[in-house]
Amino acid sequence: MVLGASTSTQDGEGEILRRTEPRVELRELDEVFEKFLGIQEQIPPMVSAKRYRGRRLYQLFRQGNVIERTPQKVEIKKLELLSCDMPRVSFRAICSSGTYVRTLCHDIGEALGCGAYMSHLVRVRIGNFRLNDALSWDRKELFHQKVQSISEALSDFPSVVVTRWMGRGIRTGRQIMSSEVTNISLSPSEIANAEGTFRVFDEDGNLIALAKVEPAYGVREFKLLRVFNLGLH
Repeated sequence: MVLGASTSTQDGEGEILRRTEPRVELRELDEVFEKFLGIQEQIPPMVSAKRYRGRRLYQLFRQGNVIERTPQKVEIKKLELLSCDMPRVSFRAICSSGTYVRTLCHDIGEALGCGAYMSHLVRVRIGNFRLNDALSWDRKELFHQKVQSISEALSDFPSVVVTRWMGRGIRTGRQIMSSEVTNISLSPSEIANAEGTFRVFDEDGNLIALAKVEPAYGVREFKLLRVFNLGLH
């Protein structure tokens, strides 16, 4: 990100709205980074693909319209300062899905009192897919070596195992019955706080679905998100 300026798009392509001399010390950067860790609310930028009354926000913005947006909950799990050569600051972020890094840069600039915009962004990992493992198009003959099974591709998700009877029921449209869950990869305390996605296996080790854990009547229940049709009988 670049400190000392705010732009209409929160990146370097937008109109500069204001400039301020960035008199920021490393200590201040560390303190502000610390404040942005954890769960917080973030207002989506106008140059985003979110919809408003059936239209993308960026389409409205290009027509000169700016609308009020509803804050969204995001989680910043880690902010690591990599380098600082004023006014440019390089950092590494680990964040939840739905986080807008350009808005994070903007908000950090506002917290510092000098403004900031995102100048460059590289996504180095999503789930267990890493940029270091990627192949460029000119090496496409090696693509087959990177093919993973669905289970491997989703291996960063915790798992639950259900009975064979429940597995057959899930494939025919039934929701998961907690009494038919035989094993969970998380501890009781972790499952109590879990809100993410789980892989669902049957007792034979077949991946059959993805589910989300959510509270129901004071207890935790699993809600199916997607059922896989992998030719199982």
